[in-house]
Amino acid sequence: MTLDEFQSRYHGDMPSVSKTVAPPANLPGDGDGLVARVDLDQLIQNLNAMRQVAKGLGILAVVKADAYGHGAVQVAQALEAAHVAGFCVATLPEALELRRARISSPILVFGGVRPESLPLASTHGIDLTVVSADHLLELAKLVPQHPVGLHLKLDTGMGRSGLLISELGACLDPIRRLQPWLLGAMAHFAAADETDTRFTQVQRSRFLGALAQLRDAGISLRQVHHANSAGCLRGFTEGDTHVRCGISLYGLSELEEAQQAGLLPILELSAEVFRAVVIPAGTTVGYGCTYVAPHPVKLVTLNCGYADGYPRALANRAWAGYKGITYPVVGRVSMDSLTVVVPESVAIHPGESMVLLSRKPKDPHSVAATARLLGTIPYEVTCALHRRVARKHT
Repeated sequence: MTLDEFQSRYHGDMPSVSKTVAPPANLPGDGDGLVARVDLDQLIQNLNAMRQVAKGLGILAVVKADAYGHGAVQVAQALEAAHVAGFCVATLPEALELRRARISSPILVFGGVRPESLPLASTHGIDLTVVSADHLLELAKLVPQHPVGLHLKLDTGMGRSGLLISELGACLDPIRRLQPWLLGAMAHFAAADETDTRFTQVQRSRFLGALAQLRDAGISLRQVHHANSAGCLRGFTEGDTHVRCGISLYGLSELEEAQQAGLLPILELSAEVFRAVVIPAGTTVGYGCTYVAPHPVKLVTLNCGYADGYPRALANRAWAGYKGITYPVVGRVSMDSLTVVVPESVAIHPGESMVLLSRKPKDPHSVAATARLLGTIPYEVTCALHRRVARKHT
């Protein structure tokens, strides 16, 4: 549409204007300022710290859910360069995304991949988890024609997937038939991050008993991995060959052992200011008028909302940082924006940024502190970040 056509359609006989006037570049609020910055150097520092904790065991890096919201491809590329033993994802499409990005390390899919997807997994060299007795029987029929590496999952008490310990004896024959493709055995802790370790010890005992049953049946295993980040940090790894590290790599574990290991968060979320105005006392803010200015304040509007993964439940509860000082998030969080109040004297302008999720663990707007406000875990906060949020890896 030409300028003349536009004027005719929308403005009738509006006086003509110069066609040479270009719109200003980098308008505030154009969305470029909504950024999750991911520190890859700190990621590698966390990896090296977990290597020390794991005492020589192989590290399988868990990069499911877009690396817990941190950007799976970039995170995997950095970790592959640091020579991790392999990657773990939840779904076959997540694994294929890494292969398309030329990640060549082993990739294990946790979820139950359907039989019809086996040729695709085989073509791209993607390892699969055996998630049930029925799944085992399906794979026993198909894997010889479509070879894939397999990890036998044992349900020691997590209750989500895997062969029940009571089923193992009846499954030994199909497991033997799959021996050429069987890479390892695994299980998952349900409460390794709890203070009371009794159930973790029960799970460990069940797992070791199942491994002994497999060995007695002549089934050899090259890889054995039971521990997640918490299990590794607390030393429930004796006899294993690998550990699966997710939250520890992203610095999101709140265990005391994680602090002792020097693990630190790697993500910071910042949003751009697109309006900053002084409002008088009595001014209401946001849907439902849940905030009323008690005196004249400066109201700052940021280009981030619940559609970006910043929860609506943080309204009138959370904090945002600007030049090292935190200020309250006020009013309802909208779909695409939220508001913060600062003193009138604070010189903040459109185009500048405020930090909504800080990398500093002690900040009131850290990922962990924000999670506590929501009554959830830190990695739910990062996993929720939408694709509208740009990831910048440094």
